[in-house]
Amino acid sequence: MHRAARLLMMIATATLAWAAVVDTHAAPGPWKPDKPVEIVAPSGAGGTTDRTARVVARILTQHKLVDVAVNVVNKPGGSGTIGLNYINQHPGDGHFIIIATTGSITNHILGLIPYNHTSFTPLAMLFDEYLAVNTRADSPLASGRDLIDRLRKDPQAASFGISTSIGGGNHTTLMVALKAGGVDIKRVKTAVFQGGAASTTALLGGHVDVINTAPGNMVAHFRTGKLRPLAVSAPQRLNGIFSSVPTWKEQGVNAVSSSWRGLMGPRGMTSEQIAYWDRIFAALVKTDEWKKDLEENFWDEGYVDARGSRTRLDEEYAEYKAILTELGLTK
Repeated sequence: MHRAARLLMMIATATLAWAAVVDTHAAPGPWKPDKPVEIVAPSGAGGTTDRTARVVARILTQHKLVDVAVNVVNKPGGSGTIGLNYINQHPGDGHFIIIATTGSITNHILGLIPYNHTSFTPLAMLFDEYLAVNTRADSPLASGRDLIDRLRKDPQAASFGISTSIGGGNHTTLMVALKAGGVDIKRVKTAVFQGGAASTTALLGGHVDVINTAPGNMVAHFRTGKLRPLAVSAPQRLNGIFSSVPTWKEQGVNAVSSSWRGLMGPRGMTSEQIAYWDRIFAALVKTDEWKKDLEENFWDEGYVDARGSRTRLDEEYAEYKAILTELGLTK
């Protein structure tokens, strides 16, 4: 009896141990990052895209919203396609996120890349951004109306610097304004730079006459008197230091247009990964730091979760396709 009881106890112990192992493998915990997260900025250092990536990374880290390191990786070039290609080299991996821009959808419309936003996993829309046309303080151009009048006479009377691609937000909002003003946009001279900081440097150096860029890229130079904003693409004037800058509509040009920034992951992410980032980004946009950054960068809050961002991107694709087709840029 003693030997039989001991045998039964050994069998029972082994059974419990095996049950514990089976239970552990059958019910894994919810997904979360287990290695460093990369936030890819498809542009050079400086400018709205790079700045967005660094703001997101900083808040994720400082508020301990994730348990791993968060690194910003710049992948400039190819009108943003280098960054998009890099992300899609990691299918199904929730550790890779890219800052989505208008180029994420317009590059497909322009025929620059074989995939559009449906080839990625939309994770969030973050904000809208209204852009301003600027020239140097010593430029003979005095206003947006002045610029339009000159370009109507000679579309090549001024050269423009934009970032980061033809068909991107900086380029499209500019073309919308010029076309609304009656300019032959097909003859306008345009140079593309890897980021807003680079285009601003080119303007200050006299390499281009005008840039269309985000307020955050020009605020320091505006304060020191080096830049002169001519018009902003918003429906009404911006607040703060830019309250003196008139809109296009105020100057007789019926144009309102914005750029935006969002977040996408590679194709094939799981529902568990998407749900995780939904929770994290919903918490991020509620922080005081995020609200402060929106205000300081003149960004218009527009957070939408993964499901909503898919719908928004579908709508943006249709809108930009119509605009770029009208501009004669589609292929």
